Amino acid sequence: MNPHKDTLLKTPEGGLRQVFPEGDVHVATDDAELAQYGAELGLKTLLIEDVQGLPPGANVAVFLRNGLVSREVRKTFRGMRALLIPISSFDSSLEIARYTLRMVLETDYEKACEWNRYWARSIAEESGSLVFHSDPAGGADAPVSTRLKCSLATELRANAWLQPPIEPGQWVSIASYAEFSITAPSSSNWHGAFTIEGTAVASGVLVATDARVTDEGAERIERAKRLRDEMAAQGDVTLHLKNSQLVSVTGADGRDFTDAVKETTNPKYEGHVLELGIGTNMALLPHVDWRHNSQLNEGAGPVHLGFGEGITGAHMDFVVADGGHRFE
Repeated sequence: MNPHKDTLLKTPEGGLRQVFPEGDVHVATDDAELAQYGAELGLKTLLIEDVQGLPPGANVAVFLRNGLVSREVRKTFRGMRALLIPISSFDSSLEIARYTLRMVLETDYEKACEWNRYWARSIAEESGSLVFHSDPAGGADAPVSTRLKCSLATELRANAWLQPPIEPGQWVSIASYAEFSITAPSSSNWHGAFTIEGTAVASGVLVATDARVTDEGAERIERAKRLRDEMAAQGDVTLHLKNSQLVSVTGADGRDFTDAVKETTNPKYEGHVLELGIGTNMALLPHVDWRHNSQLNEGAGPVHLGFGEGITGAHMDFVVADGGHRFE
């Protein structure tokens, strides 16, 4: 671990100093309002249209508020050290953009990578089922708690970044630091990577869009965002799953959201879990506002379940805010 971690986290660049240990750290964005906000925080900000003035190998955190990731955007940062934060894939409002920027600065990237290494090692070495749990005291009268039993395939593909620094020419998404993401091999092989049974009590609900979104998918995503707002207003939302398929989603007042979740994430998936996301950005937890649809909330809890792919319908994540895990 870096002996100067505490100092790095207290600089204007915050935890980004762990990603970019040497040289100036630049914040590039496609939005003038967000650039101004970053400057007010003491950051070196510029618009993406001015990035060509930076030297080769420059350190750049790329915040997209007004557009999705494209080949043209990636070409702009060729040869640089680039960290991507796709704000517009979740919620492009200025409030969420500012919140996301602050959470990027608050993130402890070294700790997140340490967790990613732990999960890569543990999943390779442990042979039993993975159980996520939060078991409050109180006996039979205790509130519903999380208990998810996950049976993992023997060969898995997971997306995660294992060491904080980014090298010249690398383009890395913030999600690669913040979560150890296990996904189904394809939309037609939902059980190829894992099966999940049990109950999840989610404090956060997120809706995301993929850059390849279809017209039909965009319509579903707009409905999913309104649905997300309704669920977020409920506080905790409880999910029940059997054989990796959504049985029910209910709000704190008992309202049933099951059919609406299945519809907006594309009914062809029949409520199957397409992503098992293990959060590795849990050091961020004290700063999280679960009301927000920000990607930085995604990895702040120990586990989240993803439905849909963001192309033909919404990608919707349900984030469990606290709890532990064990292999059995």
